[in-house]
Amino acid sequence: MRLILSVLVLLSVGLWADVSMTKEAMHEYKRGNISKAVKLLGKSCDDGEMQACVNLGYIYTRGLSVKKEFAKGFALLKKACQSGNNKGCVVLGNAIMEEEGNLWYNFQRNKAPTPKDIKEHEKRLDVGKKYLSKACDAGLAMGCSRLGGVYWNYIQQNGGIKKQPKLAKKAFDTLSKACDLKDIRTCMQLGYTYENIGETKFSAAAKIYKKACDFGYKKACSDYDRLHSSGY
Repeated sequence: MRLILSVLVLLSVGLWADVSMTKEAMHEYKRGNISKAVKLLGKSCDDGEMQACVNLGYIYTRGLSVKKEFAKGFALLKKACQSGNNKGCVVLGNAIMEEEGNLWYNFQRNKAPTPKDIKEHEKRLDVGKKYLSKACDAGLAMGCSRLGGVYWNYIQQNGGIKKQPKLAKKAFDTLSKACDLKDIRTCMQLGYTYENIGETKFSAAAKIYKKACDFGYKKACSDYDRLHSSGY
């Protein structure tokens, strides 16, 4: 299930706020006038437009046409998240997870991690999960989808469902919440995951497909009909 790989698509949805200065800034950004765009976003953020803070934080944490400045981007995203912008919480949580993942990968290439190193690494990841959880608890589908994807990736890398049953339940519950919030992509990925587990989960898959079908996704309807006609 490629939840982690799909996160950039998820984060792009609705990222740019529909306010005049932010729209102008993003118009300039797309035209290649990066300095002007950054200046406008900064002013809009300073004026209290939290989505401008999210946009600018996203640009800095990823180094999109600017020098990557993670600390600066982190501060902007944290400001937005703490001010109630839940998309900012998702972007922040995702940025922390990605940055820590990259740092940890490079760290392990040069040194065998000690138990203390591993504990510190997990603590930093927990910070990222905290922000994703905040967005999910607030009812933002992309927060639940991303958090569920984090849980699922950990399960896959640490023995699978049989060795991580409690976390597996948490992952499925979180992904189901994203589906309930009409994240069709997550609904379908969750349905396929249930099917891949085996026949014991075909009924659960059918239920998920039915839900996505009711949301208006035709492909889900055909998947539901396929399982339903077989008695699930």
